[in-house]
Amino acid sequence: MRSCSPSLRGLTVCSVVLSISLASAKPLSFRSRNDTTTAVKKISWAPCNFNVSGDPLADQIDCGSLVVPLDYTDPTSNETLTLSLVRSKAVSPSTTGNKKSMLFNFGGPGYPARTTLAENAVTLHNMTGGEYDLVAFDPRGTADTITFRCYANQTERLAAAASLPILDLTPGASAPNAFAENYANAVALSQRCAAYNLDPALQKNANVLTTGMVARDLMAVVDSLHTFEEEDGLLHYWGISYGSLLGATVAALFPDRMERLILDGIVNAENYYHHFGIDIDQLLSSDDAFRGVLSDCLKIGTSRCALADINSTAPELEATLLAMVDRYQSNPVAAAGKVINGKFVKEILIVIIKYPTGIVPLATVYIRSLLEGKNLDGVVAFHTALYNAVSMGDNDALTGIACSDKVIRATGPTDQKLIDDTNHMFNSTKIFGGLLAGIASQCAEWPFEGRGKYTEHWFDEEGRPRVIKTRKPILFVGNRYDPVTPVKSAVAMSSVFEGSRVLERDAFGHASLAQWSDCTAEVFRGYFGEEMVLPEDKKVCEVDVGVFDVGVFPG
Repeated sequence: MRSCSPSLRGLTVCSVVLSISLASAKPLSFRSRNDTTTAVKKISWAPCNFNVSGDPLADQIDCGSLVVPLDYTDPTSNETLTLSLVRSKAVSPSTTGNKKSMLFNFGGPGYPARTTLAENAVTLHNMTGGEYDLVAFDPRGTADTITFRCYANQTERLAAAASLPILDLTPGASAPNAFAENYANAVALSQRCAAYNLDPALQKNANVLTTGMVARDLMAVVDSLHTFEEEDGLLHYWGISYGSLLGATVAALFPDRMERLILDGIVNAENYYHHFGIDIDQLLSSDDAFRGVLSDCLKIGTSRCALADINSTAPELEATLLAMVDRYQSNPVAAAGKVINGKFVKEILIVIIKYPTGIVPLATVYIRSLLEGKNLDGVVAFHTALYNAVSMGDNDALTGIACSDKVIRATGPTDQKLIDDTNHMFNSTKIFGGLLAGIASQCAEWPFEGRGKYTEHWFDEEGRPRVIKTRKPILFVGNRYDPVTPVKSAVAMSSVFEGSRVLERDAFGHASLAQWSDCTAEVFRGYFGEEMVLPEDKKVCEVDVGVFDVGVFPG
């Protein structure tokens, strides 16, 4: 499942309290639902084939298109864009006879959604009860929807990534001026994006990629399904990773139209909009995740973990692997046209704890190769395969969307807020801080306006949440050992939404589909059912697939 991840199947199976009324949760810059300038359009559906091998629901996939405003904040504009949608029809009859649809966003920001839904329709129907049509669209900036690019092709993009890398800020891993150099690289990237989008039409598109715009697109789909397909006009939604941020945003904009929302693998919205980086708290559980995988390795033995006989305890194995990172940092080696250094090794470690199910046994073989200095060409091929699997393809949508959403900009590499946010990320994890803290600079001097961005704060300066009351309670879901969206963020975001609940999974990996859980599926089906069944707050679900199991999901 893509939650800034690859497919389920295959390689990676990849802050004064603001008490506000429902009306004031919606920025006045947006047109209202009843504004005649946003007349509801009909979705044009037709059968299509995603060539999903072995999928019994392949013949039930429809593709659709919907015309929506290009800029919801400009009531004088008649410009539009066309959303590309996909639908997997319900597999069970509705108990009430009423047609209903569930919308999805699988993460990023920047991943297209249609292919992901088509590839995983069986599992998604299984998790949601089968009575919903499952619907997704490729968000603005992704796939063919006003695609955002900073380079003419993937070759230029890869060359730029090599010449303007996000540096590892671990002391000794880069030059002494790594922070300043990393900042300069980020500004150079912004300059390239500005230069590539000099054409007025491209500039206009680059300014309407924000999550606030995509949230309004979601509701345009809901409006169309209500007007032309007799649905209830309310949002039923499952958002994963960045999709949780999108879900929180649409819930803040349209709280009285939220019928069922599962937000899964939670991004802290205050951090996303009002701090540098994606989420300065995103790595809080990463060290625990790494240690947990090592502990399970010793329990499972060498039949499925190639590292199980190296040390007798998990702390000793951790020390061995971190010493290996330091060794490659001090003495890099070349293999298969790449340099294996400490950053390279940590990149493998973070991916396998983010998307563990199905790849950890194989990954331990290559990690052992690194320890022994053997088959390094194979290690490089494995690293390449991992990162190709999570690639967003020939676009720069992640940067375009995330940076356009930022409320803040830096004044230079000495900007104190930027320094504080970078240090916060760096110090939140012993193992991965240096690897990922450098992303804090990526949007520091972004050149585009980002129209319709969500600018309200979610917490005040003392950390007290604002209060938003939605029509029906939201369910927030987090994994105890999620290395990039910690349960702490689920608890924090739940405190904003009155009556919401938190489901904690005793699980590894990123979001709920990283490890199958019958308990989780039962909770989801109950929540999405005709008579909503809410779990007790902070209910804990166990999982039924271990990180060293190769079998993955039913269906």
